[in-house]
Amino acid sequence: MSENRFYRFSRPANKRSGKNYSGLVLIALGLLVFYCVVVPDGSGNFGRLIARVSGRLFGQAGYLLGPVLFIFGLEILRKIRGAFWRAFLLLLTLIFFATELSLISRWANQLNWGGLVGQKLSEVFRRLFGYPVGVLFVLILIFYLSGKLFSINWLAVGKNILEIIVADWQQWQQARRLQKGLRTAEKKVRSPQPSAPPPGAPPAPPKIIERPVVRVEKKPGPEKTAERLPQENSYFGYKLPVPELLPDVRQSLDEQKKEEHLYNADVLQKTLADFGIVAQVTEIIPGPVVTRYDLKLAPGVKIQAVMTLAENISLALKVPAVRIIPVPEKSAVGIEAPNRKSHLVLIKDILSSEKFEKSSSYLTIALGKTTDGEPAIADLMPFPHLLIAGATGSGKSVCIHSIIISVLYKARPDEVKFLLIDPKRLELPIYETLPHLYVPGVSPEQATVITQPKEAAQALQKLVVVMEKRYEKYAREMVRNIEGYNEKMTQMAKPRDYYILVIIDELADLMLVCRKEVEDSIQRLAQMARAVGIHLVLATQRPSVDVITGVIKANFPARIAFQTTTKVDSRVILDTIGAEDLLGRGDMLFLPPGEPVPIRLQGSYIAVKEVEKILDFIRQQNFRPSYELTPVKSQIEQAQQEESDDDLRAALRLVLERKRISQDLLKAHFGSSARATDLLSRLEVAGFIYKPEGTNRWQIFFDKIEEYLNNPSQ
Repeated sequence: MSENRFYRFSRPANKRSGKNYSGLVLIALGLLVFYCVVVPDGSGNFGRLIARVSGRLFGQAGYLLGPVLFIFGLEILRKIRGAFWRAFLLLLTLIFFATELSLISRWANQLNWGGLVGQKLSEVFRRLFGYPVGVLFVLILIFYLSGKLFSINWLAVGKNILEIIVADWQQWQQARRLQKGLRTAEKKVRSPQPSAPPPGAPPAPPKIIERPVVRVEKKPGPEKTAERLPQENSYFGYKLPVPELLPDVRQSLDEQKKEEHLYNADVLQKTLADFGIVAQVTEIIPGPVVTRYDLKLAPGVKIQAVMTLAENISLALKVPAVRIIPVPEKSAVGIEAPNRKSHLVLIKDILSSEKFEKSSSYLTIALGKTTDGEPAIADLMPFPHLLIAGATGSGKSVCIHSIIISVLYKARPDEVKFLLIDPKRLELPIYETLPHLYVPGVSPEQATVITQPKEAAQALQKLVVVMEKRYEKYAREMVRNIEGYNEKMTQMAKPRDYYILVIIDELADLMLVCRKEVEDSIQRLAQMARAVGIHLVLATQRPSVDVITGVIKANFPARIAFQTTTKVDSRVILDTIGAEDLLGRGDMLFLPPGEPVPIRLQGSYIAVKEVEKILDFIRQQNFRPSYELTPVKSQIEQAQQEESDDDLRAALRLVLERKRISQDLLKAHFGSSARATDLLSRLEVAGFIYKPEGTNRWQIFFDKIEEYLNNPSQ
């Protein structure tokens, strides 16, 4: 009896506390198993063992083993009746889930995602029903068990989802019928006059400007020759190049369709409406690279409000950048957006255009095409100078080639000469041996492309002297400019003056080596050279204020800006922003003299092989550079000559004062042994001193020295 009493006394007083402990243990075990399965590498050897065992048993369904233990422990703590029965259903659901994964994986790619348990049971279901029916049967079992566990009526859930779908469909059909009825009513009450639509009427769709493509088929005819030239002219028989020398490049016709332009116009209007701006796209003007959408703003809307949304508009249109400009002639705002695919503007199309052929100026240049596809040409004579700037690879060199080729198509070597300066030595040396080359103060046989900065500075200084001599010549003939002089010489059957086109491919290199000489020469030429037929084209890839100074900008009203990296560079070139939003590859902003807003163009493209083909055509005619050599000296050479003459006079005064001459005396006075030796040699060559043979004393002719010093002209 005593033993039985002791046994009854040692039992736990509260059976419920043991179940609480069991629930807590199961919750902790569930969390531990879930952690080990999810992060096996961070849970040590024990965790990797648990992950390996669960993976072997249940496969990918092993991730649910931890949650099953956690839910079982939680239900024990919540004192839910039938907790063990629910635990059995949870385990059964886990097993059927592993079986479903195994069936699907083995049916799809002969793998096993359900572990050993899923593999064994999937084999049973496969033999009983096959893969399709087996997958469906096990899925139904999973839905049934989950419904029992969580008290879910799947039939009611499906019925509710179906009712929601049917209600939404009915509402959409009703709204569609209502909208159709409103449109019909609006059509009935709409005024017949299109100029005054009633309030609330939908706006008219934008008009797409389609320009007809006119193909001019030219019949082969005689080549252009140097007509109206006397036979004694050195360029008699010279033939100008023809556009047929350039090949026809086929481009894909993958252009944006009308629907795409209308869609972009609709997106543009909606984007502006999202920011509270009421606007309507009235016209769409497609171009080779960009398309312009003309907007008509509602009364009271400022243009600045649209310009501040440039980034939002480009994001909505899915383009890199847009450019917003006013269109005064249409009382609209133009938004230029890049096309999905751009097209090359070939220089052959511009050279063959009616505008270029009808231009009589020798300095007509083919710039490219406008945003609406019209050929854009310019005449350098009224500009009179041109500044080109932009980032590396934006199209400056191709633009320079286009300018040179355009002039070659218009002018003979006796009408236009080129002074080409290329410190980079990359683009312009291709024009060596061209009969149009010209270097002031250098014989025609030695005329070449200048690549040394110091030689370029001297050439520009000599060109200033040429300009001054032309002014003196025109003053004697009582004419104002080169046009008047050539007209007078034509009447008198005398040689005419040629135009000189100076092209500098990289101004920054010249400014770095000899800044003062180059800037002074460019300033004088830019201010005065127009009347004597000298025109400048400056190009640089570093548009900073230390290269494009205020003096240069003031004398270059015509400017071309290619793509720049910053807004500051755009302001340096154009005095306004906009060049930073260009697309590159020939996309430019052209600012003609006197125009407040630059014009957007797509530059004409010419390949290096095409340039070589044109130059070969010219070289095959066997003409060489020919011009009258004018003896001119640069300021540097004049300064050196004046300094040398001053040293000679100083040496002669020293000889008269000391009544003797020696190298040591000259060295002590001028401070250099080489300078003293040079002066001593010059005095002997000039005949002021003489050393007889066999003696070491100089014989001095004082009378000749006094005569030279008293005559200031010598």
